[in-house]
Amino acid sequence: MLSRPALFAISGGVASVNGFAGKIATAFSTKPVATALLDLGGVSAIVWFAVYSLFAIAQEDERAEPKRMDRAICAFVLVLSFAPFNFAAAIGLLLGGAYLAVTSPGQSASRRMAIVMLALTGPLIWGRFLLALMGPQLLGLDAWLAGLIAGEPVRGNVVGLHGGGRLYVALGCSSVHNMSLAVLLFVTLTQMLRLHYTRRMMMIGALAALAMAMVNVLRLAALARFPQYFDLLHTGWGGALFGVLSFVAAGAIIFGGIRAELAR
Repeated sequence: MLSRPALFAISGGVASVNGFAGKIATAFSTKPVATALLDLGGVSAIVWFAVYSLFAIAQEDERAEPKRMDRAICAFVLVLSFAPFNFAAAIGLLLGGAYLAVTSPGQSASRRMAIVMLALTGPLIWGRFLLALMGPQLLGLDAWLAGLIAGEPVRGNVVGLHGGGRLYVALGCSSVHNMSLAVLLFVTLTQMLRLHYTRRMMMIGALAALAMAMVNVLRLAALARFPQYFDLLHTGWGGALFGVLSFVAAGAIIFGGIRAELAR
């Protein structure tokens, strides 16, 4: 019989993967299978790592038996995961994470899994909600910073291209996406290592999110300053390089903070 954490790991993992089903389907329909696999289905490695952490943490408490309500909630999450409605899987993940957090003792494996599940809703729900609520202001800030670095004029969320033309900073280019991934990486690592959220650790998480946002701004500035390399920086290996740099920047800050915290 599956333990309570294992049951929620399965339902949470399925809901997470289905929440990104659109990106995965797009990756495999527009790229060769080998390329899509190397690209991790168009989903960040941070997301896959967070999903893996659910199963890793669940193994710490294999004797906890699920209750009837636990099975009902997990079944409902799975139903939402396969429902043909936008955001249904993400709502199921949020519901399962919230329920698990409320019904689990502090610092237990189930509570830590719940925190990771709720963090997974960041790129699925809260990042999109924030952009829907404050999209023009946030995109304008990205554009202003990119224009400042590139030395090009800015109007709203449009940056002038060096030598002529305009760069439109769209929703998919917002730094909010990068920040939500940095927060997810921070939460996943701290929960796997059973670290408490002290003021110092919260500052580390905030710095990691800002670092990832700034790398995205640098990419936008490079696009504005060197428009002749637009395709390379936007969808080519240059864009992939900036993606790796953002991961390295956030990861270095988080690992450094965690190492200092463990040393204390």
